[in-house]
Amino acid sequence: MMVMVMFAAFGMFGVSPVHGQMRIVNYNIAQLQGSLASLQNVFTAMHADDKPGFAVPVSIFVFQEVQGPDFNSLLTMLNNTAPVGVDYLGATFTTTTNEDGSGGAQALFYRVGMFTENQAGHVDLSTGAGRNTDRWQMNLTGYPGVSMYVYGAHLKADNSAADEASRLSGVMNIRANANALGNAHVIYCGDFNFYNNFEDGYSFFLSAGNGQAFDPLGSGSWAGLANALKHTQSPRLASGVLIGGGMDDRFDFQLTTGELQDGAGLSIIGGLPSIYRTFGNDGQHFDQAINNGNFNMFYPFEPARSLTLANNLFNASDHIPTIVDYQIPAVMAGFIEPDLGRVIQGASVQIPIEVTNDATTVILQGADELTYAAVASNALSGVFNDIVQPLGDLSNPGFTLDTSIVGPRTGQVQLTSSSQQVANASILLTTQGTVVRPANASFSDASDIDSLGLPLSYDADTGVQLIEVEVFNYGFDAMQALLDVDSLSPVALPFEFIGDTAAGLGAEPATLQFAFDTTGLKSGRYLAPVTIATSDENLPGEATAELMLNISVTVGTIQPCPADIAPVGGNALVNVDDLLAVINAWGLCVDPNSCPADIAPVTRGGDDAVNVDDLLAVINAWGSCP
Repeated sequence: MMVMVMFAAFGMFGVSPVHGQMRIVNYNIAQLQGSLASLQNVFTAMHADDKPGFAVPVSIFVFQEVQGPDFNSLLTMLNNTAPVGVDYLGATFTTTTNEDGSGGAQALFYRVGMFTENQAGHVDLSTGAGRNTDRWQMNLTGYPGVSMYVYGAHLKADNSAADEASRLSGVMNIRANANALGNAHVIYCGDFNFYNNFEDGYSFFLSAGNGQAFDPLGSGSWAGLANALKHTQSPRLASGVLIGGGMDDRFDFQLTTGELQDGAGLSIIGGLPSIYRTFGNDGQHFDQAINNGNFNMFYPFEPARSLTLANNLFNASDHIPTIVDYQIPAVMAGFIEPDLGRVIQGASVQIPIEVTNDATTVILQGADELTYAAVASNALSGVFNDIVQPLGDLSNPGFTLDTSIVGPRTGQVQLTSSSQQVANASILLTTQGTVVRPANASFSDASDIDSLGLPLSYDADTGVQLIEVEVFNYGFDAMQALLDVDSLSPVALPFEFIGDTAAGLGAEPATLQFAFDTTGLKSGRYLAPVTIATSDENLPGEATAELMLNISVTVGTIQPCPADIAPVGGNALVNVDDLLAVINAWGLCVDPNSCPADIAPVTRGGDDAVNVDDLLAVINAWGSCP
């Protein structure tokens, strides 16, 4: 019989505090010269942006044109506009008087509890136009050893040959630095001021090497009305403090290395529209202000919401943000019952485990799938492989428990995952329990007796007589299952079973009680054959057994039936059992006072030997006793 042991998963391994999939924003905030109220409204709207079908708080903001004195004010604005429970810290910020005089520096702010900065990984790179490019190394919380590099850049503006050469020089410096990182997860973002897709600086970003960049929107043209959705500058027509010109340039980018586009571990989410989006750009305002005509359809079925966003973008800056959503790596967690309890020797038992992908995400595509292998050892055996998705998917394999050996058993299941950057790539699940012998029902505590004849005699009209029979769990100790007496076959009057069945017999026996009513009985022999059904306690591998009890009561004087010797005490029937009892006892009686097979000569109760005379006595008395 195959038994599946089911349990609540109390053993839990591999859980880490991880705060969900990534949303990364880069935004030229024009030295905070626009409306601060509108800018804060844009921050709030980014957290609530459900353009791709879901909304998550922003994980990282990368800003261009941040003046040194404005860094702390900007951090305050981010925290004031963050959803409840979301807080931000600023990463390493470096600026010089020259950078402030050239529009401002680059600044990165990250979500607390999701990232930490490895400050040793920060560098300032000279990339021209009086502004340095910053590189930050961001460690992903809950994923030991997993980090990515974010480059924030503001390259030289304008479109002369000298300006293009300056941008190319800046990109070459960025790529040289990134190439030295090897096959790293890198995001290049910022205001690159590229005027077309064949500009040398853009092409150099995409050139081969360790740090090769890939454009999530493809490397084709972004010019003209047909590519209006890609444009990030400017959301206004008229120039003043903020630059105008209408929505006709793609100056702001998020480019990534291939490691962030392979669909494994940290990676841009694939297969969903609007994962990479220029925030608030509905593609219907080419060469116009983003709110021109007092309409915007960024959210196609929410014109009021779209127009409110467009008005805030119009007033906040002369660029609009770029938003990209990324998946996070899988998180392996394993569950096993640490105490599998007791099982019976020889049972066929499967011990299940639970494996989940605990990456915190709001959509299935927001986290990598978990690929794992499980290998059992010690008292457990089996191998299993599976893939587990996030958001409640469960892998629930079972492993065979070796129950051949009585005693304490320990089993282990080693989980390993090959998923890229997975948290908890190796987990060892351990369980322990005890294998016990089956219970052994017996009428004796000294030997294993499964059949008992109980001869009794009473005088007629002496009332109700109590008959007690003990049932033992023979050989019981801590390594043996308890015994249950489940039921008894019915007995006929004048017999009656008046006791109860019993459960959980260990060292102490159960006493079964019968009544025999002698009132008005005639002389004779009264028989009660009883089948006693027993079983092991309720454990995996539980089995059943039977005891046979034959109660024989003689009332008054009847002709004896000396050949009725089996089972012990007789059953008022001389048959093959009695014949076998004679054969099995053949020879001289060891104890002449206890030698039931020595029945001949009948006249004097035997001759202290079991021989052919006794065999013939059984044959001559064959059949029912008189």
